[in-house]
Amino acid sequence: MAKEIIRQKINDAFLRRALKNFAAAYPVARAKAFEGIDFEELRGRISAFKQEGLRSLPDLVARFTASAEKAGATVHLCATPEEANRTIHEIIRGKGADFLVKSKAMTSEEIELNHYLEERGVRCLETDLGEWIIQLAGERPSHMVMPAIHKNREDVAELFSRATGRECTPDIPQLVQLARETLRSGFLTGQVGLSGANVAVADSGAIGIVTNEGNGRLVTTLPRTHIALIGVEKIVPSLTEALDVITILPKNATGQKITSYVSFIKGPTGGDGRELHIVLLDNGRLRLAADPDFSEALKCVKCGACANVCPIYEIVGGHVFGHIYVGGIGLVLTPFFHGFDKAEDILKLCIGCRKCNEVCASKIDIEGLIVDLRDKIRKPVGQKFLFGTLMKNRKLFHATLRAAYLAQKPFQGEGGRIRHLPLILNRETANRSLPPIAEKPFRDLMAERSGSRKTAAGSREKVLFYSGCLADFVYPEMCMDTVTSLEALGYEVAFPQKQSCCGIPARYSGEMEVARDLAKINTDVLLEEDADYVVTICPTCTMSLRHDFPKLLSADPVWREKAERLAARTFNFSELAARKSEAPGVGRGAGKGERPAVTYHDACHLKRGCGVHEEPRRVLTELVGVEIREMTDCDKCCGFGGSYSIKYPEISQEVLKNKMENIAATGVKTVAVDCPGCKLQIEGGLEAAGTGITVEHSATLLARRLEEQ
Repeated sequence: MAKEIIRQKINDAFLRRALKNFAAAYPVARAKAFEGIDFEELRGRISAFKQEGLRSLPDLVARFTASAEKAGATVHLCATPEEANRTIHEIIRGKGADFLVKSKAMTSEEIELNHYLEERGVRCLETDLGEWIIQLAGERPSHMVMPAIHKNREDVAELFSRATGRECTPDIPQLVQLARETLRSGFLTGQVGLSGANVAVADSGAIGIVTNEGNGRLVTTLPRTHIALIGVEKIVPSLTEALDVITILPKNATGQKITSYVSFIKGPTGGDGRELHIVLLDNGRLRLAADPDFSEALKCVKCGACANVCPIYEIVGGHVFGHIYVGGIGLVLTPFFHGFDKAEDILKLCIGCRKCNEVCASKIDIEGLIVDLRDKIRKPVGQKFLFGTLMKNRKLFHATLRAAYLAQKPFQGEGGRIRHLPLILNRETANRSLPPIAEKPFRDLMAERSGSRKTAAGSREKVLFYSGCLADFVYPEMCMDTVTSLEALGYEVAFPQKQSCCGIPARYSGEMEVARDLAKINTDVLLEEDADYVVTICPTCTMSLRHDFPKLLSADPVWREKAERLAARTFNFSELAARKSEAPGVGRGAGKGERPAVTYHDACHLKRGCGVHEEPRRVLTELVGVEIREMTDCDKCCGFGGSYSIKYPEISQEVLKNKMENIAATGVKTVAVDCPGCKLQIEGGLEAAGTGITVEHSATLLARRLEEQ
């Protein structure tokens, strides 16, 4: 992705304000819309029947075709965009028409229908207000549900003035009235109407459409010929499943309980001489439905919620974060619908926060699919050496990190922190400081350490400490605090010296074979020594050991069993510490009313990757003895994302600014985290801004509390 385009979107003040305001309002409206509804149960049901439908998609297509034709419709199954465009053009020309009025249909954007028809003398009029604005601007939608969210009233007034020849002021009621007057003639004179559909029902042949504007009903009833362009994945078995989709769509898309119009159409409407043509679009869907690795992408109901909550979309918008389909699912669908050449850049833009997974209406592992797809795109020159040679060789990798300790010295400022790197790298660290690589990594400190603290009587649960590379070589004191805390809580702690990188950097960069090899290396190392638990202080490492290793090694039954065994005994520090919240003589802090206040930042991979949310708060309140002042969006990404903050520093810094604003609003002087990467990112920003706010890992806060006792 061109850096100039990213910077242009970041510097677009209206776009930033519009997206930020919507991102703030959406969760509130969505929560209200889902009141009284079990979202997890509903989306679980949708996920199940959509997945089952994909397994028998050809049969669903055949059933729907038979039912729709029995009801009087003509069904055309089109394998490619070219075939769909040609079919629609032939229907229009067969009616002697040269004017098409359209309701919103993302599938028409997918096949670039307007461009195809207009090249052949057919005028197209978008009648959805947002789509009409986009059509006048000669752009593509920047959101699946709100296509013109990036346009302000001044932009719209200028577009309307140009289109109508009338001077328009940026007054919204006047602009809406002008749109009504202009589009009304299109409804009345349109010879053929085209719509999409949100759902198609196999047992009846009906199609369901939800809209917030009356244009959908006008386009499908006034013209004597109605064409419905529908992706085959929209087909569901019966009305029961269709109503589930229609129930979740408006709530998840815009935070509405229901849209203004819900329409079901079965056969031609309006009496004799009317025609309904249903164009079922394949465009790789049937092949994708049979793909065991990526088929779940087709469970998408096109609600756009993945964009609504995405911190990257909030910064750059859909014209950067997507191709035709935008947001997280757009990144996944693009290579299958439009080719990998259109997806190479945008697949790298995902920061991996998994927020999209949390709100997906059909429980798609969007982030996981994005990561897996990176294995199929071209890699930068030298990347294979970096991961395949350097990171897989533990001794070489660690020797390189030790050498970096000496190389960093010329760039260290007061307090040892790095504020300026040479040449182009200086831009990557602008507006933040970086911690130095430690003179002595944690693994050396543990090798030198003699003896250990006595564990509590009767408790000899053994823990293998998997530190992670960042904590080992940059935050050795954090690792020592972890050991101190765990031993005080009654655990026996050991550090396997042969442990290596968890493989997440390689996996997130698309080097799956390297990630698989590292999974095998670490699985053997961590199972070699008998222990009750494996503990981490890096949520990304926790997620890797607990979830990624079994997935990476699933093809081999022997390795899969070993990986699952390791996963079952892997825990984050806060999980193990919280189990000891009732340990005598530990924590409790100051008396009521005297407890110092901190705010807590939820690491993305801890909360959404591992499902750990309450335990860190229990550690802080029950063991450390502090009060937590929750910040706004406490679980929103801080912008680190590992190498993401180096590859896309402009985006990373903007995400960090949002986090820093929310931290400052709490008025606290300490931010508690459970991730070394989050500490590096947030601490660097706060320190560079001179806020005086410190960032500490929960293990460090607990160790300090124990020292005071």
